[in-house]
Amino acid sequence: MAMTPEELKAATPSKRELIVAAARKLFLESGFGSTSMDAIAAQAGVSKRTVYSHFENKETLFAAIMGDMCRIISGANPDEPIPDENPEFVLRTVGMHIFLSVIKPEALDVFRVVLAENATFPELGKAFWKAGPEVMKDYLAGYLSELDRRGILSIPDANLAAFQFMGMIKWPYHNRLLFSAGGQPTKEELDAALDQAVSIFVGGLKPRGLSARV
Repeated sequence: MAMTPEELKAATPSKRELIVAAARKLFLESGFGSTSMDAIAAQAGVSKRTVYSHFENKETLFAAIMGDMCRIISGANPDEPIPDENPEFVLRTVGMHIFLSVIKPEALDVFRVVLAENATFPELGKAFWKAGPEVMKDYLAGYLSELDRRGILSIPDANLAAFQFMGMIKWPYHNRLLFSAGGQPTKEELDAALDQAVSIFVGGLKPRGLSARV
């Protein structure tokens, strides 16, 4: 059955989507500095004027792409509350999500592009930070603040604690993959690293001799 005009329109990528897809491909393949707006327009099959009608410059286009990719990679939804479950269970669930997010090939490609271009284009690093790590940090810090408020854990600085937990999760395998120093971890390796990280983190933040606050 043929699609209706409305269905056809919905299924057809918009000019903005074509531009973003083209730019993402070129940025990841060639880097930010080596990719021109002319090349992006040609790859997208649109005019350069159309590209500029959607994006003021290459920097804003890159920032938009990084935002989209970081949200897809991290899957973090700041509007969705973390479930009210046992802290070990919640942190293990969130930790596994972080683990699996940052070791995806597309995530590693994003990290490599940002690292390669950041010295020359520092605004790109800032855009990546705000769209990815900071979103996840804020999401986790909100949960940790609530645990502190309820006296379940003692966390003087929830933002710092969130970054520390993320670092414990990321470091063992993300950096190894980022610098091509090893292959993808097995499920057993991920489980062991995650169990130990959660145990150390929760154990170190449990209140000592304090009754839980309500």
